[in-house]
Amino acid sequence: METNYLPRLPLFIGLIGLTLFAGCIKEEEPAPDVRSGLAVVNSFLEAQAILHRLDVGRGLQQLNQGQGYRGVDYYAVPSYESCRLEIISSNEGAQLVDTTFALEEDKYYTSFLFGTEAAPQHFVTNDRLPAGTEDLKSIAGLRFFNLAESTHRVTLQVATAEPMAPFSNRPTETPATAKAAEEFMPTTQTGTHVLTIRDEEGTQLARRTGVALDPGDYLTVFLTGNGNEAAPYYIGIVRHRGLRYEAGE
Repeated sequence: METNYLPRLPLFIGLIGLTLFAGCIKEEEPAPDVRSGLAVVNSFLEAQAILHRLDVGRGLQQLNQGQGYRGVDYYAVPSYESCRLEIISSNEGAQLVDTTFALEEDKYYTSFLFGTEAAPQHFVTNDRLPAGTEDLKSIAGLRFFNLAESTHRVTLQVATAEPMAPFSNRPTETPATAKAAEEFMPTTQTGTHVLTIRDEEGTQLARRTGVALDPGDYLTVFLTGNGNEAAPYYIGIVRHRGLRYEAGE
């Protein structure tokens, strides 16, 4: 059965209108004294847009006006020990996620949505510098998630280097596998690179050129798509701005 990816914008716009009474968390508002960093990644194929709503002790408030597929957005939000996150699809306002997690002061987190409307998948990572590294300003950090709608196991290769073991033969993530892979792998292989992702038979699924990885940078690489013409495989990048290590910090 063919999945209908066509937008249902009137319904979604109506949904947004109904939620406006709760207010919006706007980036131009004064930053709170106690805050956390939150990035949100949309790897959900079956809707033109999704809406994030966040409750940090003030009731559910809109985090954005709708995020498109493959979108990556960043926010400074109030820290809260039991934050509630709700994610809604533009497809008739279907609720995809309703979860709670802690937002600790001056810590950084990333929300990843993928899967299908019948079986949405979601996880939140705790983003932090690699532990036990002596000279943070001389290295960069990478991690890799397979968010594609595929049965393939995939491997990420950076330039022509041998793939790192944690980036090899990865199945589509679950919250458990993502939690196990949330640490950034330190690397001295900095510069501007070509990223290639291949399946278990060595067939190239996706390629991305011109990816800058400077000392002090921390990047999440993710694979999305399903290989069809409407949703080809694609390599997404999340740049974790708050984690960038600067000399003198």
